[in-house]
Amino acid sequence: MIWYEGNNKIVMSEFTANSWTKKDTIVSSESFFKNWADLPQIYHKGGDTLAVSWLEMIGEGTYDYGINISVSSDKGQTWSDPIRPHRDAGKGEHGFVSFFTNTSGGLGFIWLDGRHMGEYDIKTHTMGDMAVYTSGLSSDLKLKNETTLDIRVCECCPTAAVNTSVGPLVAFRDRDFDETRNIQLAFVNGFQSPRPINDDGWIVPGCPVNGPAMRANGENVAIAWYTAPENNPQVNISFSNDGGRTFGNPIRLDGGSSIGRTDLIWLDDKNVLVSWLEEGEESGVLILKTVNSSSGDVNSFKSFAISSGRGSGYPKLAMSNGFIFVTWTEPGEDGRIQSEWISYNE
Repeated sequence: MIWYEGNNKIVMSEFTANSWTKKDTIVSSESFFKNWADLPQIYHKGGDTLAVSWLEMIGEGTYDYGINISVSSDKGQTWSDPIRPHRDAGKGEHGFVSFFTNTSGGLGFIWLDGRHMGEYDIKTHTMGDMAVYTSGLSSDLKLKNETTLDIRVCECCPTAAVNTSVGPLVAFRDRDFDETRNIQLAFVNGFQSPRPINDDGWIVPGCPVNGPAMRANGENVAIAWYTAPENNPQVNISFSNDGGRTFGNPIRLDGGSSIGRTDLIWLDDKNVLVSWLEEGEESGVLILKTVNSSSGDVNSFKSFAISSGRGSGYPKLAMSNGFIFVTWTEPGEDGRIQSEWISYNE
């Protein structure tokens, strides 16, 4: 896992056997752009190869920031010089990176790109839109051509990506011209045209800062997301058993007071664990439930009282040696990273 240490460091530690390794600094900077929803990302490509991304200021404007990507071939002992994936020379917002392995075995990634947001369209009398771009790195860390996946998307919802037998599958929150904001799926290799995971019918004239969570397990893919049609907030999950070509009907998971910020992991070949935030009586509650991908059965697993504000960030799940690892940010003057280990058999 990686996190901000103080104001000017991103550090890394790995859980091996029964303990965390001594934390190592990945990068130091005096110009980080920190966003509670747009976190630095780490990706294990395989073997000893890791990739990380983070944001840094690239201009004088409040939201003039860009993406940096660095790669390690020795499991984090050394890192390549930062690479900026977006080729535009302009300023503006760039972020919400998700990594994948492309069909040729190289490192791929998507990101939200606001290079056109400040441009005025005289035909529509509107400003430009946030878009989703994709690119990748060759084995010698040369940047490949960038491609636009979608020209109009939510400005600040996290993205997701998984590797399937069909190719890299990515997910993001789309933005239609009537402000309908569905979760959109797209194969980076162009196998299918981009399509919504479901027609939620949520029309909202602003970015909800709530992206999808997606994980693959062989041919099985699970995706969970937040939506709120007609002011009815909910968390849904849907499953694919054919590498993401098709998905089943959504299964609703929440109790009616969801805030979102979903994550999920596969527990075994049939069951996933999903997490999200809900409003509680005195504070927020991090809800964990299991879902069987075959039967659709949903069962409560665990819950934690945590802040429902932005300070708690996006809680994350992982699994190691039969134990589930849950982590989030505890906000406040003495804020810190909070974590719990839970036996899967509990």
